[in-house]
Amino acid sequence: MERIVVVIGTRPEAIKLCPLINELKRRNRWDVRVMSTGQHRAMLDSALSAFDVTPDFDLGVMRRGQTLSDLGTRILDGAAALFRAKKPSLVVVQGDTASAFFAALAAFYQGIPVAHVEAGLRTYRMDSPFPEELHRRAIALLAKYHFAPTEDARRNLLNEGVPHSSVIVTGNTVVDALRYTLTEKKVDLPPLLSSDARVLLFTAHRRESQGECLGGMLRALRDVVEAHEDVVALVPVHRNPAVRAETLDVLKGAPRIRLIEPPSFVTFHHLLSKAFLVLTDSGGIQEEAVALGVPTLVMRDHTERAEGIRAGVLRLVGTNEKNIRNTANRLLSQNSLEYSAMKQPSDVFGDGYASVSIADFLETVI
Repeated sequence: MERIVVVIGTRPEAIKLCPLINELKRRNRWDVRVMSTGQHRAMLDSALSAFDVTPDFDLGVMRRGQTLSDLGTRILDGAAALFRAKKPSLVVVQGDTASAFFAALAAFYQGIPVAHVEAGLRTYRMDSPFPEELHRRAIALLAKYHFAPTEDARRNLLNEGVPHSSVIVTGNTVVDALRYTLTEKKVDLPPLLSSDARVLLFTAHRRESQGECLGGMLRALRDVVEAHEDVVALVPVHRNPAVRAETLDVLKGAPRIRLIEPPSFVTFHHLLSKAFLVLTDSGGIQEEAVALGVPTLVMRDHTERAEGIRAGVLRLVGTNEKNIRNTANRLLSQNSLEYSAMKQPSDVFGDGYASVSIADFLETVI
């Protein structure tokens, strides 16, 4: 039986790969093993448990105060040793994390084919997002199979010289995860979600957002909530110490802004489904919000998910405090036609069966 090793390091990777892991295992065709790098320890474990997935191998790479270079070296060395010992026929990585890139590099060095889930996303700016744009473009050079979530992603890969036969459009597995959590998992939500208040969901954490940009985002949020008496905000406070300190400094004690610890992704999906408006610099949330039709302001200067912009659910507002505030206020004005036009679910990121498509393809090559 051919062995497949699926690499997971962060919570977003777990959310997007667990549906695929379970689909691969369900077919009883391969010896499917899960390698965790441990890049996001606590958050990773909670996501895995929601899908009843247990890692077979754990590299335990995290160290306090380590640099990206330190992290990459540990992943590369640990993955290389594991691949030498277990001799997989295929290594599956997802997205653009350090875990995905360095595990793909380790597999490539040993001549092991790499399958890249969520391949082809691009901003074509190496500093946005950093270092993810480098990681995903480099993985495209290393991978044998490229599972593109959209036609846009497919075109990006073809324009970079990836062979047509190696690129398969599948949809995004995050929609698979969303379908699972909203239909199969029940959670207790905060009472405010059953009130008449309009809930604004806010997340910000990216490296390029930290510093003055993040401060402006937070001040814009506070101003928006203060301007609308029927609006409350939920703010999961990221565990990054710099992000947490800035968030608490600007928002602590603000009326109608509730700061919460990062919820499980299952709870977050339910919160997102109930939100009136989202402000975020996240990547995955953009896809989830589009699938749900929740109007979302993307607080970034560039996005690799232009499909959501064209679908109308996402609005790219940049990191300027005034622009964020003015756009949110406009959408929150009573009877906003602009808001109504955005509140339209779209399947541009998939129909919830990307994992089935990926597994179907792998059956033809392994």
